[in-house]
Amino acid sequence: MNKRVAVLPGDGIGPEEMEASLPLLQTVAAARCHQIELRKGLVGWAAYDVYRDVMPEETWDICGSSDAILFGAVGMPGRDTEVPRDMRPERRALLPIRKRFGLGVNIRPVRVYPGLESVSSIPHAFKGGEWLTFFRELLGGDYFGEKRRSPDGRAWAEDVCRYERSQIELIARAAFGEGRRTGEMVTSVDKANVLDATGEYWREVVTEVHDKEFPEVALQYALVDSLSAHLVKRPKDFRIVLASNAHGDILSDEGAAIFGSLGLMPSASLNPATGYGMYEPAAGSAPDIAGKGIANPIGMILSIALMFRHTFQDERAAQAIEQAVEKTLAKGFRTSDIASKSGGERIVGTEDMASAITDELVSEIAE
Repeated sequence: MNKRVAVLPGDGIGPEEMEASLPLLQTVAAARCHQIELRKGLVGWAAYDVYRDVMPEETWDICGSSDAILFGAVGMPGRDTEVPRDMRPERRALLPIRKRFGLGVNIRPVRVYPGLESVSSIPHAFKGGEWLTFFRELLGGDYFGEKRRSPDGRAWAEDVCRYERSQIELIARAAFGEGRRTGEMVTSVDKANVLDATGEYWREVVTEVHDKEFPEVALQYALVDSLSAHLVKRPKDFRIVLASNAHGDILSDEGAAIFGSLGLMPSASLNPATGYGMYEPAAGSAPDIAGKGIANPIGMILSIALMFRHTFQDERAAQAIEQAVEKTLAKGFRTSDIASKSGGERIVGTEDMASAITDELVSEIAE
């Protein structure tokens, strides 16, 4: 297999997580006889310092001629005043990438690893191996709707939440497809009791897709506020959560925090029609710890696993990476965000954690 990957480290902890994780990508590629060309580009404030643009044409060209994007993070809150709002990285880079490449399906799996139960905010609720997957619609809703303020900028403001049938159908099929594969229930999230237009429409379209195409998959509905509470009290009752752009963004972060750490959560943004995907850790740029060498690279490494699974269609490689992560954690390796208070663990930095997983991966693939 010959593939090109656009490598966009970005800002904050993105570059150090990327640098630590790329040797693992190349290790598994070599072991699986894949030829993967890594094409590095600048994005975010790292790009702005060179090009005076957070998403320069050179980076667009790299992404457009690649099969997938491996993305670090963008955003440095202290620099937001340097450019107009619509020129900030989130508005000019992240959202446009999703739109240009049709990345309407976002998958965010979270898991409690054996031995990490105590890191959860509710450790009594879990046993190692518990998991939860969020399917977030990524191209609709108020993230992409018209944005306006009153003429004076002070009297009123609005972000229009618009959903098209095709957008809801796409993410619903992805979630129900996972439910068919695993036999797990899908929980569809909305606010249909108050949002008479988009909330009810979301539920109607989800129901139609389910009844016509996936009637054998168990389906339940939940209001977003009640589900948020239920995730805290009884997270084991949910396995596949289907949600809109904004709801999925918020709930998946909550889920990752409940399960242990945002640093453990990968993310895949996919165009099912083309196979193109953008893969990134969900933790963001974390500027408060950038440059300290303590960021957790597992979210990035598991994103690489998702890239092998979804874009490269190599399930064996994806599983090998995931198993290497689990075995490394079982040996007591911890970054500071997932260290327990009881001690007895080996606390390591970004590079050492990635190296330990890579070492485990070599033996995993050889088995």
